Amino acid sequence: MNITITGNLGSGKSSVCKELEQLGYTIVSAGDIFRQIAAEKQMTVIQLNEAAKKDRSIDDMLDNRSTQLGKEMDHTVFDSRLAWHFVENSFKVFLLVDTKEAARRVFDGVSRSAENYRNIDEARAGLEERADLEQERFRHLYGIDYYDAGNYDLVIESTHATPKQIAQEILRNFERYQTQPFSTKVEMNLKCLFPAQVCEKAECCEHQSEHLCMDDVISLTEKNGCYYVEHDDQRVLSAIAAGKVFAQITNIRTNPQAQDKIRKLPEKSAYMVNFSKVFR
Repeated sequence: MNITITGNLGSGKSSVCKELEQLGYTIVSAGDIFRQIAAEKQMTVIQLNEAAKKDRSIDDMLDNRSTQLGKEMDHTVFDSRLAWHFVENSFKVFLLVDTKEAARRVFDGVSRSAENYRNIDEARAGLEERADLEQERFRHLYGIDYYDAGNYDLVIESTHATPKQIAQEILRNFERYQTQPFSTKVEMNLKCLFPAQVCEKAECCEHQSEHLCMDDVISLTEKNGCYYVEHDDQRVLSAIAAGKVFAQITNIRTNPQAQDKIRKLPEKSAYMVNFSKVFR
């Protein structure tokens, strides 16, 4: 069985895939397939990109190639915006990230020169514009809602997690997916959540837990773009102290659509303190 990984721009998909490659998985990216098609047509990647703007058949060729590779390959990770839609019977993963953190990564990363952003705020605006354009394009071409959590088996946040931690959590869930009934799971970073009450400073304990996700499933309340823990502050504090990184979310109380949509998490208000500020 294969894994398909997509996510918000700047969510760290490529870095996570590198970790999975070190663990023995073959990585196939949309860029790899695109370069292969360009070589077959004796074109440069830039030339093929320009041609694709006018010729829908190039997109179709890329999509069909992904579908075919999904049938032929096993134990493979597809790093692609839409592989989840074309690779049959894959474990579908979406990486979620705070938009400010995504902008920082892109601005500080190697892609900064290509995008030509002058500062993080400009990078953030550019990423949000690209995300909106992609959403509209995917809806027009394929009739899909890219940000519908129901498309995926695992939605996992990368804001306060390393690529290695995310890769470990993906594989833990992938193993369960193959051996037992599995429905869409949303796992957020504990340090991105806000306590319902003001918390005192805390210290991490020396004995770290084996698994990175809390055993308990928690509910959240959304207000002004911030996610508050409902009645579980102490459990979250204990989990972070024990080295936990993720929490499975069962419900987000705000409106009927909130738990079905993958939201682009906005910058937290300056006067608010989330769990990342509680630990020394």
